[in-house]
Amino acid sequence: MAGPIAGRRHWSDDTWSYLTDPRMPAMEHGWKLHVTARPATLDAVTALVLPVLERHVCHAKWARDQATLRALNSGARNTASVGKAVTVYPAPGELVPLAAELVELLRHHEGPPIVSDRRIDPNSPVYYRYGPFTAEYRTGRGGRLESVMTGPDGRVFDGLASAAYRCPPWAEDPFARRTPVAAPTAGFGGGRYRVTRGIARKAHGNVYRAMDRITGLPVVVKQARAYVAEDESGADTRDRLRNERAVLTRLDTAVGVPRALDYFRHRADEYLVMTSCGDRDLRRDVHTHGPYPAAESGPRSLPALARRLLHLLDGIHRSGVVVRDLKPDNVVLDADGRCHLVDFGIGAIDGHGPDGSTPGYSWPPYRTGAPAEPADDYHALGATLHFAATGLDPVILDADPGRNRELTLRCLEFALPDPACRRIRRTLAELTDPDPVVRTAGAAHLREGAFAPDPAARPAGRGRESGPSADLLGAIIEHTLARCVDEAHRIAHPERFGEAAVPAPIDLYGGASGLGLELLHHRDRPGVRATVDVLADWTARQSRTLPPGLYSGRTGVDLFLTAAGAPPRPAPPELPTRNPDGGPPEADLIDGDAGIGLGHLLLAHHHPPAADRHLAVAAACHHRLTTGLARLTPVTAPRPGDAALAQGLAHGDAGVAYFLLEYARATGDPAALGDAERACAALAAATPALLAAADRPSASRRYGSWCRGLAGIGTVLARAADCLDSPGHRALAEACARSCLALAPRMPLVTQCCGLAGVGDLMLELAPESEEFHSAAGTVAALVLARAGGPPTRPVFPDPTLTRSAFPYATGTAGVLSFLRRLGDPTAPRLGMLPRGRTAGDGSGSRARE
Repeated sequence: MAGPIAGRRHWSDDTWSYLTDPRMPAMEHGWKLHVTARPATLDAVTALVLPVLERHVCHAKWARDQATLRALNSGARNTASVGKAVTVYPAPGELVPLAAELVELLRHHEGPPIVSDRRIDPNSPVYYRYGPFTAEYRTGRGGRLESVMTGPDGRVFDGLASAAYRCPPWAEDPFARRTPVAAPTAGFGGGRYRVTRGIARKAHGNVYRAMDRITGLPVVVKQARAYVAEDESGADTRDRLRNERAVLTRLDTAVGVPRALDYFRHRADEYLVMTSCGDRDLRRDVHTHGPYPAAESGPRSLPALARRLLHLLDGIHRSGVVVRDLKPDNVVLDADGRCHLVDFGIGAIDGHGPDGSTPGYSWPPYRTGAPAEPADDYHALGATLHFAATGLDPVILDADPGRNRELTLRCLEFALPDPACRRIRRTLAELTDPDPVVRTAGAAHLREGAFAPDPAARPAGRGRESGPSADLLGAIIEHTLARCVDEAHRIAHPERFGEAAVPAPIDLYGGASGLGLELLHHRDRPGVRATVDVLADWTARQSRTLPPGLYSGRTGVDLFLTAAGAPPRPAPPELPTRNPDGGPPEADLIDGDAGIGLGHLLLAHHHPPAADRHLAVAAACHHRLTTGLARLTPVTAPRPGDAALAQGLAHGDAGVAYFLLEYARATGDPAALGDAERACAALAAATPALLAAADRPSASRRYGSWCRGLAGIGTVLARAADCLDSPGHRALAEACARSCLALAPRMPLVTQCCGLAGVGDLMLELAPESEEFHSAAGTVAALVLARAGGPPTRPVFPDPTLTRSAFPYATGTAGVLSFLRRLGDPTAPRLGMLPRGRTAGDGSGSRARE
């Protein structure tokens, strides 16, 4: 097709340049194409590709410049993003001819492999996979946000790209006949090494355990993928693997490092074979068994770990090597608990090695071309010991490394407040000091035994950490509100409306509705009401196929639009007859009947003229929950990180109990009250065992969370205490709060889901009747601020990646703002919950409103 297409538009954001085609049909998901490229060849590749795209019906996006592609290809943010220089969203009839044209045009161009996709031709950099064209999400059973694609039979499939190719069952591979299927190999290294299991899937290359068929010994095989993580000189992961081999050769007689055994090439990738040092790393050890005790308590203690790591570093430094990438992931423990150091890809020999760093662990923030020195490893040692003591990585959100260090040490003080730990805190402060002289002195103090707790230290009588003052809290809320307002305008920007190939989500959990519901609580502030109107108008105009759930679907969107004063929908969606995986309808709070029913009680509260209609939906949900027609999805393979998933608020018993409680309160029905009492009694009966599990040193910090932990369970028990006039439920709720407060210094996230904001809201739930918990909420606020970047009056709150800020209610700044808003007034409304009111069954009416 010759000439420009009317209405086609090109535009850019901070990461991508976009092409949008007005002829594209509305598609929620389908086959997409990716073109891989190296940073140095990006301009040449796009110069070839874009004219082809102009001849086809498609949307597209491509990395806006070489620096952006270099960051994507590093794999630092997302393994599945590596290589995706160009993404094409073709119309169905365009897919195969467009792909064929690109394959021939780009033959013999090179780029990093795209691990989430299949390659169409081994000699061309064009890949494909089936994935989402628009952003619709749900919260998965593991708490991870999943990109939802719904097939023609109603089944759903997680569309997020991962480190391996995946395809939904309803999609037929359009390139199956021309895509070569790799023949099974006898093993690596010409068949010498038989892979026994995988250790890690990484963007840079996979790591395997294998058996050497000649010696019979177990080995570790490390892969370096071609063209991944190229720096400005063109050096990539293979260069770093070659450097690791050279470092290990230099360290052949050193203690506590692997031995290099073999090195070989397979196609464009390269492989290093090493001895095995152990089966688990320090990160996994801390997550499984808890932080290392500060007291001398055997080999698994912080002082013992510090001595061992420094001893290993001293031996390595004597060989003329600086590790430069010491971190918890690279400390491997053997069967006897002895630690070893691995991964020397950026190690320096006689001061020189490849570029590279790990944010928070490498210091100084990498100095290109500057010789490495042992003091660089002392910073990484301090940061690694900080992780062992707290389970927290260093704060890295702020642009100022000094500010990040200050916040990291603040987190350490929360985790180890005992005066006996003062020497430990001081030594870690020395090891992470910007001055290499101070870091070197800190290492000397560690050798002299200064890292052990001080048994002579007297208790200081230090009280619980207080929260921000009223003036500081006001300034923080104003700043955070302004950032949320800006985000709402960015989402609903009139020039971007309808342009993005992947528009912003609109749900309550991770999208516009959650942000908008929080902004409504600030509508008296200048400009906020108008912002909510703009966001509600944008949300109402989105044509998305959503499930009916509260947090993940249409009920939450309707709640925002109704609260914002938008015209109500003519009728609520029908309740699902099965869950997305084909089983009975889901019962949970996130996307099941408990959440749908609760959402309609909230809709009845916000829009009394339609209360009867919404109460009818809630009644249907109540019937399905109490008769077993809707069921919670069972936890089939429990893991330590699940914590109280089966009993929790998001996907477990607490969510169902909360809806039953509010339904009984709304209707005044004695039978419904009996159902609520039984559900709350069962939850209460399960809680002591959960409290005991959360008190173990090895307990997952997720026991403190809103979604799968005691923060959510305690909230429901607190509401049950009010509604059922049950002091026993109140006592359990308070025990949950104290347990959460003990876990809070180990919790890395500041968010509502799995984070500190959810813990803080439990404290505020109990605060009106107890100053203890109002004070505890202030402590949680101080912990939140200790994990935020920016100056004290203008904090920037991290999202779950801890590397950037985002604004969803459940996983971002809007949820933190909700907690801070209520810190000044614990009786203020809480998102997703009905106002506290009368005791259930007191006969005061059948409407879900005050």
